[in-house]
Amino acid sequence: MDEASGLPHGPPMNILPPTPAGLESLYSLCRKIYPDQVNPLQVTALLKFWLGGPDPLDYISMYANPGIPHENIPPHWHYISFGLSDLHGDGRVHDVTGPESLSGFGFELTFRLRREPEETAPPTWPATLMQSLAKYVFQSGNSLCSGDHVSWHCALDNSESRIQHMLMTTDLQLKTAHTPFGTVDFVQIVGICAEELKAAQQWNGAGILDMITRIPSAGVLGI
Repeated sequence: MDEASGLPHGPPMNILPPTPAGLESLYSLCRKIYPDQVNPLQVTALLKFWLGGPDPLDYISMYANPGIPHENIPPHWHYISFGLSDLHGDGRVHDVTGPESLSGFGFELTFRLRREPEETAPPTWPATLMQSLAKYVFQSGNSLCSGDHVSWHCALDNSESRIQHMLMTTDLQLKTAHTPFGTVDFVQIVGICAEELKAAQQWNGAGILDMITRIPSAGVLGI
């Protein structure tokens, strides 16, 4: 032992900093849904937005969801963003607010992608899409909520797919989170084609989402 300090000799221990309070509140909610996936795979911004990096989402967690066969929900990957809400509460990204206000923009994004039988790891293109959509939110200042539609005009997965636009809906599994820095809703992205976008523009997004969920092959969550 070191006589002066009472500490043992040797190199200093590598102690990780505590998880920010806003982020921990969201992680806690995710652990309730996925108790067996405490450390999910994550896509992480290499240089955080508040340090000058280009990506506003600090993290995107990717969970393996078993689905609910009797409700026509297939096994799928569940992507959840962290960064549109206030994770830190110190003004580095969002204005500081209290627990009764909206945290940051007041929402995080989610995405669900059908899991192919042979897949052992989630594709990362949904995370890229979520970062791009988050950039739009930060640059425009426009929040997203259930029923909103987004014209994207290119395949969401950069393929030849006709799914080139998005509707927003409420994530059915993730309830509103109450954090020290305000409330956070979870807005799920649902990919749609041009005809569905046009119908949403002429009618309303909520009605189109209801029609999509009634299609047997779409699943309750539009997966």
